[in-house]
Amino acid sequence: MSARRESTAVLVVGGGVAGLSAAAFLAWHGVPCQVLERRSRLSAHPRARGFNPRAVELLRQIGLEPAVRKAGEGFADHTMRARVESLAGREVFRADLPTAGDLEGISPSSWALCSQDRLEPLIRSRAEDLGAVVRFGCEMESFSQDDDGVTVTLRDGGRMRARYLVAADGARSPMRKRLGIELKGTRALAHQLSIVFEADLRGPLGDRRFAICQVRNEQVDGLLVHDDTLRQGILYIQHPEPLPEYPEDRCVTLVRAAVGVPGLPVRILDRQSWELSALTATRYREGQVFLAGDAAHVMPPVGGFGASTGIQDAHNLAWKLAHVLRGVAGDALLDSYEAERGPVAELTVDQCLRRVRTHVGFGRPGGGDGLIDDLSLTFGYRYPAGALVEPDPRAPHVVDPKTNGAEIGVRAPHLELHPGGRSTLDLFGRGFTLMAGPAGRSWVVAAGRVAADLGVDIAAHLMTDDLVAAGAAEWCRRHGVGAGGAVLIRPDGIVGWRRGEAVEHPQDDVRAALRCLLSAGGLEGRAP
Repeated sequence: MSARRESTAVLVVGGGVAGLSAAAFLAWHGVPCQVLERRSRLSAHPRARGFNPRAVELLRQIGLEPAVRKAGEGFADHTMRARVESLAGREVFRADLPTAGDLEGISPSSWALCSQDRLEPLIRSRAEDLGAVVRFGCEMESFSQDDDGVTVTLRDGGRMRARYLVAADGARSPMRKRLGIELKGTRALAHQLSIVFEADLRGPLGDRRFAICQVRNEQVDGLLVHDDTLRQGILYIQHPEPLPEYPEDRCVTLVRAAVGVPGLPVRILDRQSWELSALTATRYREGQVFLAGDAAHVMPPVGGFGASTGIQDAHNLAWKLAHVLRGVAGDALLDSYEAERGPVAELTVDQCLRRVRTHVGFGRPGGGDGLIDDLSLTFGYRYPAGALVEPDPRAPHVVDPKTNGAEIGVRAPHLELHPGGRSTLDLFGRGFTLMAGPAGRSWVVAAGRVAADLGVDIAAHLMTDDLVAAGAAEWCRRHGVGAGGAVLIRPDGIVGWRRGEAVEHPQDDVRAALRCLLSAGGLEGRAP
């Protein structure tokens, strides 16, 4: 009997946040894809708790934001970080985390305080609703690739063929190792132990609700987080000893010391050992295979940047794969994935490492030097090169999202639209979006003709006073154009091209910009 053979456009190896996000984004773009996950089910370990607003904006695009918000409702009042001797003991320091009010004028979304074990099922369900196939208990045995695609042999003897493969198989990524891709950076800054436990924390917490709490006393030095029921938590500590040296009774002792209640009934649910590292892959692509998420970068778990960065990887790669597979973009567009996401990952990993050294005290002192504020790191990163028209390599890597305009390589600004509740970000869909000033109707007409000619989706909007809540003049100011100017936004909300005023032949400009963005200079236009 011959082995089972299947085919799909894109295979995703790994069913964590990054892998499931890749499947959801690809399926939203209409790309057939399958996820292969060796585990039999999704992880019950809470792991990441908190996804930054930029990641939420991308989930909003595929209709997931309301479900994510609902899943995190119980964490809505978890707005503090603190340092204590124990939960029941002396409080040394307390500070409020950024709130939705801090994002006013920056984003229509806000932080999602939703734990990873709650987010992953939502993304999986959305991916499947959109047509992706997610297969658990399905392990890859080996793979090979040629110019036309990738062939995967499964542990059960089955074989699969795909045009492309996304390796989202975690920090230890077997795929990355098989490809011979190295990691660079700071390895094993510390050995960490996470202890997931059940205990009644209502008394020690009182009316306080912490997003994260640093605990330091004679018996334990670590970080503690609790869930919205106040009956489950995770204690993170450094452990120089091997994992077997932390049996259940020792873990119970550590939890009691962190909570500050001797004799507290504690049930240990799980314990995991892992390295605190700050690493990035030396390359993100090998032939038809791409790294995403923790397979491409490993960062200290501070600020909610780790899984959020993986979601952004997946979104960036998905729209590019979709356009190449539809035949409207050249293969060079896929090379821009590494050119764009690589520098962002390096910056984010470095900033997470600095935060750890500043706030937790690992490693050498002075980690606070060069810290970038959270909002700028979340929204203000700039792609220095890639699928962009005339990027400025001398421009700063990060801009202030409160004041930046629609600069090339930067996320487009958010402005409210009429009717209320909508954002300019909600105009961005599966294709490109051209926005023109109130006197820029010629750009809108040109975009429609180029879209029909090249077979590329371009949604075109005239940004008038009737559409923009703050007025057309404010839209022009924030986007750095005059009333007759225009900007072209990529499917990921990044500004790809901009013209400050009207030109004599707008159709030529839009065509040239789009062909540059798609790295598709050799494509022949269709009949107008």
